[in-house]
Amino acid sequence: MPARALPSRTPYALALRWLVHVLLYLLVVVVALRTLGDLPSASALARLALLVLLVSVYSIGARRAAGRGADHRGSWRALGHLLPAVLAWAACLALTPDATWIAFGLDFAVLYALPLAGGIVGLALVTGIAVGGFAAWQGALPVAGVVGPVIGALVALAVVLAVRALQEEIDERTRLARDLLAAQEDLARTQRDAARAEERTRIARELHDTVAQSALSIQMLLDASRTSLEAGDSPTALGHLGEARRTAALTSRQTRSFVDQDATDEREGMDLVERLRGVIAEMAPAAEASPDVSLRCELAPGTPALVPARTASGLERILRSLLGNVLQHADAARAVATLSAQDGDLVLDVVDDGVGMAPESPEGAAEGFGLRTVRARARALGGGMAIESSPGQGTAVQVRVPLGAPPPAGEETRTTDEEGEQR
Repeated sequence: MPARALPSRTPYALALRWLVHVLLYLLVVVVALRTLGDLPSASALARLALLVLLVSVYSIGARRAAGRGADHRGSWRALGHLLPAVLAWAACLALTPDATWIAFGLDFAVLYALPLAGGIVGLALVTGIAVGGFAAWQGALPVAGVVGPVIGALVALAVVLAVRALQEEIDERTRLARDLLAAQEDLARTQRDAARAEERTRIARELHDTVAQSALSIQMLLDASRTSLEAGDSPTALGHLGEARRTAALTSRQTRSFVDQDATDEREGMDLVERLRGVIAEMAPAAEASPDVSLRCELAPGTPALVPARTASGLERILRSLLGNVLQHADAARAVATLSAQDGDLVLDVVDDGVGMAPESPEGAAEGFGLRTVRARARALGGGMAIESSPGQGTAVQVRVPLGAPPPAGEETRTTDEEGEQR
């Protein structure tokens, strides 16, 4: 974006420039018409020649200035055509007092085309020539001969100064409008990028909490089926294959559900404990395929069964993600999920006796995508997540969310959607 708007390119500035030209040309025409009455005298011919020279030099110079894109601040290069034009006018004034009228047009021309300092000097020069020429023709220095040119010069100065101030204001507003437009475009682009990133994050979370966990269950069931076949236990292998088929069908339904964000939740109307036990039931085949892992849900006394639908759905997805981490990464012999109510919060604890993790100092510094997703979902519900773990000592993850209504959707803390290990 240019640092300065060019007024010569705007309709307002073009109109101003042409008004200055038209005023000068009109005064020249008036003097020329009065000169025609004195033809065919040599003096009249000389005056007409000087007037033609004045208009020609001025027009060529003004045309070149317009081609250079000169603005209302003026340019010293205008001296190249203004000085010869003023000299031609002075010579014409020496031949007829009528040329005094042209001074008013030249006042505007020099003020408009030159920088302010040069314009004021040129204005003084034109006024001085007009006063001196009129006095020479009158043989004296009458008051009218001084007051007229001086008032004309002051009027021209006042008008040009006002026009320059107005044009500066227009330029400033133009710059501000362009900056505002650029800022609006940047904001719109940022919002579009944020919306795309948020949608990618949503899809990544849904894939992790549904399809990824189901795929893990299918993989473990298929591994268990192969083991049973190798041992010659066909009925058990067929049972595992049937569970894998049912899990694949569930994955298909889950995929259709998360593609449509407004899809009706299949578990809507169920109490929270039923929903969590449903998660464990869905993942039980995978747990059974790894015979050293057992899962169960314990309900502490005083825990409410019905909570806001969004809270229940969020905790269900959190539990699914945490149990998936246990099955895939913990190498645990036992995992327990416990739901309780403490100090106005719902508390979900998932504890396993697996390999554990190294402690982290910054929150979430070394967490995989799975735990980052859990933390983001907890924050979206107005709560948080805490982890206690050490190598070889298992892992305990606690998620706390308020019992009341969660914050409006969309205010959650965004997490990265980069690919990586789930834990």
